Amino acid sequence: MLNEYLRELHLVELLRPAEERRLWQAYKQRGNRRSRARLIEAYQPLVFKVAMALRLREAVLMDMIQEGTVGLIQAVERFDPDRGVRFSTFATYRIRGRILNTLRRERGRGTDLEDAAEALARVPDAAAEDALASVEDAVLVRQIVAAIDGLPARERRILVGAFLAAEEPGRIADELKISLSHFYRLQQQALRKIREMFAPPLRPRSVEE
Repeated sequence: MLNEYLRELHLVELLRPAEERRLWQAYKQRGNRRSRARLIEAYQPLVFKVAMALRLREAVLMDMIQEGTVGLIQAVERFDPDRGVRFSTFATYRIRGRILNTLRRERGRGTDLEDAAEALARVPDAAAEDALASVEDAVLVRQIVAAIDGLPARERRILVGAFLAAEEPGRIADELKISLSHFYRLQQQALRKIREMFAPPLRPRSVEE
């Protein structure tokens, strides 16, 4: 499922400012559903960015991305483009809030307690939130691709082949002359590096802490 999501993310067409203004106008003034759908699609990389910032384990990552997408949809429906606020700033709080609320509910039910507790403990401070909100939406996808390009050759080959080109893992493993189990270890290692690249730095602990 993560493979399919990353392939779709790679295909997202970014919006130019003039196009985005037209879409907001069409949706907010005329209720155009295609414009609404296009806005949701174009800002899906922001959901990925927010989810990665929480350093979630892969076991719950896709579930939380889906929750974040619900937050994105709610943000699109509630956003007022005439108020002079950047949509990415408006949406970031709602995406992250939706994810964190879901984690709190899971923790309350005792399900996946460890992951929920760790993620909630890493909620960024105000400075980190501002840094995340200020990321230019037009370069999010390019940042993801650039992060993959910066990986070691074998890890890059594995992510591009498995996630973006939908190649069979066995075929890539044969090409790299490694076992399938080694392939999956390298894949997990590469994904961990990508998560770390998109996560905010941890605050140093004070002496009092």
